[in-house]
Amino acid sequence: MSHNYGSIEGSIEGSTDEAATNSTAASSSAQQLPVNHLSTYTAGEDAGRLATLAKEFGLSRTRAPKSQVRARVTDSLATLNLESLKLWAGRMISLDKSYLEMRYRSLFSAHLDADRLAESSESDTAAMMLMGRSGVDPWGRLPILSEGDLSEEAEEQQNLQIEQEQQQQQPSDPHAAGLGGTLSSATLGIIKGMVGPAILYLPHGFAQAGYLVAIPVLMLSTMLFLWSSKCLLDSWKVESDRVNRNRTSMNKNHMGLKLKKRIILSYPELAYRAFGSSGEKLVQVGILLMQSGVCLTYLIFVPQNLSAAALLLFNWDVSTNWTLALMMAVQIPMSWIRDIRRLTVTNLLANLLILYGLITCLGFAMDDMGDDIDETSSSFLQEVFHRAQSLPAFNPSGWFLFLGTSVLLFEGSITLLVPLQEAVHTSSDRDKFPNLYFKVILGIVSFYSFFGITCWMAFGDQVRTVMTTSLPTGKLATTVQLAYSLAVVFTFPLQNFPSLEIVCVTVERMLLSSGHGKVGSHGSSTTQRNVISTLLVISLSIIAVLTMNDLDKVVSLMGSLLGCPLAFVIPPLIQNQLAKGQIGEWKRRVNIMVAVLGVGAMVVSSVTTLLKWD
Repeated sequence: MSHNYGSIEGSIEGSTDEAATNSTAASSSAQQLPVNHLSTYTAGEDAGRLATLAKEFGLSRTRAPKSQVRARVTDSLATLNLESLKLWAGRMISLDKSYLEMRYRSLFSAHLDADRLAESSESDTAAMMLMGRSGVDPWGRLPILSEGDLSEEAEEQQNLQIEQEQQQQQPSDPHAAGLGGTLSSATLGIIKGMVGPAILYLPHGFAQAGYLVAIPVLMLSTMLFLWSSKCLLDSWKVESDRVNRNRTSMNKNHMGLKLKKRIILSYPELAYRAFGSSGEKLVQVGILLMQSGVCLTYLIFVPQNLSAAALLLFNWDVSTNWTLALMMAVQIPMSWIRDIRRLTVTNLLANLLILYGLITCLGFAMDDMGDDIDETSSSFLQEVFHRAQSLPAFNPSGWFLFLGTSVLLFEGSITLLVPLQEAVHTSSDRDKFPNLYFKVILGIVSFYSFFGITCWMAFGDQVRTVMTTSLPTGKLATTVQLAYSLAVVFTFPLQNFPSLEIVCVTVERMLLSSGHGKVGSHGSSTTQRNVISTLLVISLSIIAVLTMNDLDKVVSLMGSLLGCPLAFVIPPLIQNQLAKGQIGEWKRRVNIMVAVLGVGAMVVSSVTTLLKWD
């Protein structure tokens, strides 16, 4: 066999000359690049180039391109295109989907009867995973070897390795960074769980109480809530470390090794571990009634806004009963949705509408105060000072209503607290979450105070419970009313979901115990669930008709009678029970004092509200 060495040498020599020519051309072109050429540089490999080379070398498959190691930097807003907007929208939708998944987590406990789990249908498997009821960790954390297989040093080393693998498994898309388990996602979850239509009740609440009562009560409620939140987070840490340290099971996907699976905890689960099934039922009933009460306020809020908008736009004096019937026609079919993650887009739209409404309301308030600068003041600050001086310090006829109103502000936070903590991926971020939570809550309460006092100064003591109906007449004010109404319509199924699920599971268990039910998928059958959800919406609507003109009292009664136990009383008692021997005597006494204060606030506010109800 002969070899044409001369031909090979010529090819190599020609390739060398060509490479030198290309190198010279590249050097000259590099000198012509603008100074900011790095702003368009993206590390990594181009798939098209690899395909071309593979074809030239006669390869059947193309190697996967290496991932880019840094994001493309845009040098101006003009470089934004449709693709980047799609990525941003995808990021926001993913964040909303993570938040909705936490709603699943906030309801149920990890303990579940084996029959229901074994015969659960495939359609409900994802929901059960999200609620921590299937023994599978839905956040993608890898299981670790049990204590019997590893020493403490080896287990700690493996935990570190697992966290590193989790970080490597994060999406390569730089625009998707921070989804699902980072502190930034947790921050958005805290804001989304707390900020809602309840903020519109604050200006009226301030006017009803006077600033000598409203400001101290709001500060005291915030302090009690933060203390109770810390108690719940500390209880979660103690119990999570205990149960997940001893939890072992077999996992076929990991070579038959004895592996550990995380137990996902929730507020009802912690109550169960502290006080048994009675504690769990107490928390679940509290969540059921609280969320039903929130939906009741929605069924009053939206009809009042729609009636005001119809009067302004079309000069139609439409009864709130008709607008309530219209809302029922929308909410009943939406309540049939079993997987609330399908509401991701509508929930995101609701958030944008609420943001628009808050900004516009503040704009109206500032504009109203600015109109009187020439008449009563020479500057905007002087006008603000002048109006602040004219605010009443105390209102003896309605101060008690603010006790419950201030508690209702935290209704969406306490139930989502543990799922938010669970959702944070890395152990270092989990340790930082409590401080982050306290800072975000303080920031939100500060904004609430600013919003409530500003709108109170602008619209006076006659500001209505639904503040949007107190805005100056005009098309812009009508857009705010319609935007908030649409946001509440989109939010209603999400708020109704906890109470609906608890009722459906309770009904199913009652049917099973009586021998008339059948063990099947989680929750009720589709038809049974739809009937229950329809009856629930109709029942709330009937109550809304009876309390249409008493929204302030409904809000106060909900906050005092339902919010105080969930937010102030139960969490400290859970910590005293679960952390026996791990907290000092002074902490136990403070926890008892906080619980007693919560009970006192509940009794005083509830009784006075009921006595003053016309």
